[in-house]
Amino acid sequence: MDKTDKIKIAIVTGSTGGHFFPGLAIGEQLRNKNNVDISFFVPHKNYIQKWLKKKEFSFVTIPYARLSCKDIFSPLKFIYVFFRAFLHLVHKRFKAIVITGSYTTVPYLLASKVLGIKIFVHEQNYKMGKVTKLSKYFADKIAITFPVFEGYPIRNTFHTGFPLIKDFTENFDKSKILKDFGFSSKRLTILVFGGSQGADFLNRLITENVSYLKGLDLQFLHLTGGTPEKLQRLYDKNRISAKVFKFYFDMAQLYSCADVVICRAGAGTLTEINAWKIPAVIVPYPYAGAHQAFNASYFEERGGCAVIKQNEKNLKEFPHFFDNFLKNRSEIQKNMKNFSIVDFEEKNTNLILGLVKNEK
Repeated sequence: MDKTDKIKIAIVTGSTGGHFFPGLAIGEQLRNKNNVDISFFVPHKNYIQKWLKKKEFSFVTIPYARLSCKDIFSPLKFIYVFFRAFLHLVHKRFKAIVITGSYTTVPYLLASKVLGIKIFVHEQNYKMGKVTKLSKYFADKIAITFPVFEGYPIRNTFHTGFPLIKDFTENFDKSKILKDFGFSSKRLTILVFGGSQGADFLNRLITENVSYLKGLDLQFLHLTGGTPEKLQRLYDKNRISAKVFKFYFDMAQLYSCADVVICRAGAGTLTEINAWKIPAVIVPYPYAGAHQAFNASYFEERGGCAVIKQNEKNLKEFPHFFDNFLKNRSEIQKNMKNFSIVDFEEKNTNLILGLVKNEK
């Protein structure tokens, strides 16, 4: 089939991993369909462009345009991006557009409505985001990660789960990965990372409790989100086996050998540990509308994690908290197997294909 005959679908994402990766996963799945042509419209972020180039997707970078009373020029910027979106969508004659949230996507959402393009919205978090609250008045179909329908239009909202790219679920040989890191197969491997919403507090959990941790027979994989050298020196000084990185591209390697995860509660992160069934200590990011707290509560209520709030008191009490977690980690892992927020069945992709084929 000639490329001009293909169904053209635009995917527009925000700049965070939580907004970008579900869009990338949907694009990956849609591209496997013979008659679909995918184009991405994304913010100018190096990691996003790196992933899109790796996957060989065509993409256009788009400017950030948010209406704000603090910026008197924001209406002009928004209008500029709206008309730019309008021209992009007209030029390629898209049949449908996939929106994954963030203010970056709003001009494309509105332009699509004006042009009569089918709109598919994916909400990652338990609590509906502000852009989804706007999108629900325009969307033809809305997909949600968590099975919570309150506030959504029932007629066109579907529980699909969170789609993952294949790179995040690929299995590696655990013993080989441990050997590559110079780790022992007899110690528990703890994976610590903060995601795109900041790792500072998680780093402090380690640095301010290093005297306690060196008394345990553990080894650490630690993504600092900043300069890793200082933390690596601290581990080495205390004779704790550890590999510290600023960022690690192939997360599946780390998940393949991790026995415990200490992480934030972004929907993408929770989906990944849910897919791998790894018991986790979850520290919700307390800002950005506190949506991570709602995500974490869903797991905690099902016994699928241990949640610790971000505050100075819990920094000091972490040793007691972590001791209890280690005692209960097998039960937590067992509970994790009883529920899933992962879209393993490509439900999102099937809804989009049904939308472009005018199916209800």
